[in-house]
Amino acid sequence: MSRKWSLVIVYHLLDGDKGFAELEKSIGAISSKTLSETLEDLRILGIVERIIDPGPPVRVRYRLTEMGEDMRSVLMELARWSCKWVVSNSRCGDILSKITKINGQNRPWQNVEEAQPQQTWLAD
Repeated sequence: MSRKWSLVIVYHLLDGDKGFAELEKSIGAISSKTLSETLEDLRILGIVERIIDPGPPVRVRYRLTEMGEDMRSVLMELARWSCKWVVSNSRCGDILSKITKINGQNRPWQNVEEAQPQQTWLAD
C-alpha cells in the first residue's frame, strides 16, 4: 500500500471487477506501467485478485478480495473527512455514493445522506 495510486485503484474497484484498460480509462492520469506495477503489488498483498477468463478472447479482470472489500469502511471515513475539510459538497455525493455501494447496489444499512457532512469549510 506504499504506492500513491493504491487507494485510487481500490476506489475504482469498489463497484465491481474491471479489466486493465477499463481501470486505466476510469483512473485517467495513471501510466500503464504504474497501473500494472501497483495492481501487482495489490495482488501480492492480497487486496486485489487477477481473474483470467479463458475466452475466446482471453480476458483479464481485476477485483477486490475480501481483504480489499474491508477497505471500503476505511475509504468511507477518508471520504467523510475529505468532504468536511477538502472537497466541495458538489463532489461529495458522488464519492460517498460510490463507496457505499457493492457492485452498483446500495448497502441496505448505509444511508448516503447520513454520511455527508453538515458543513464544508473550504469553498469550491
